[in-house]
Amino acid sequence: MGDAHRIGIVGLGVISRAYLDTLAGHPGIEVVAVADLDGARADAVAAMLPGTEARGVRDLLAAPDVRTVLSLTTPAAHAEIALGAIGHGKHVYTEKPLASTFADGRAVIEAAAAAGVGVGCAPDTVLGTGTQTARAAVDVGLVGRPLAASAVMVTPGHERWHPHPDF
Repeated sequence: MGDAHRIGIVGLGVISRAYLDTLAGHPGIEVVAVADLDGARADAVAAMLPGTEARGVRDLLAAPDVRTVLSLTTPAAHAEIALGAIGHGKHVYTEKPLASTFADGRAVIEAAAAAGVGVGCAPDTVLGTGTQTARAAVDVGLVGRPLAASAVMVTPGHERWHPHPDF
């Protein structure tokens, strides 16, 4: 398969557990660095992941061993982290939203295009089994030529499960 894709994670709050559970031990991914405003939290997470180092945010963004920055910060910091990573030639994947304002989101996309790096943003539910199964059925002609599509997502909201939904 080749070398693992090396990532650095910025922000180790509530949602980081879902990412870490998925990424840790994945043969195609290596988490090489983590950073958080709470240094003790970063140290604790790094200690749980062999080969992972706790670093400061600026050091992680500039690190030559990090190929992609996974930003799990609060929305207010998404654009700053993304632009910092892009400025160092890194790909970026961020939790939603991409940025707090349309202008900041556009700046991230334009900077990534100029730098030749990729940007991704949650939710990536389009990559889930339901949507991918529907796409495969269309691609192989199982359902004929689609003329329209509709999708609905029903959820009670993050305030039901998130311990700090106010951000």
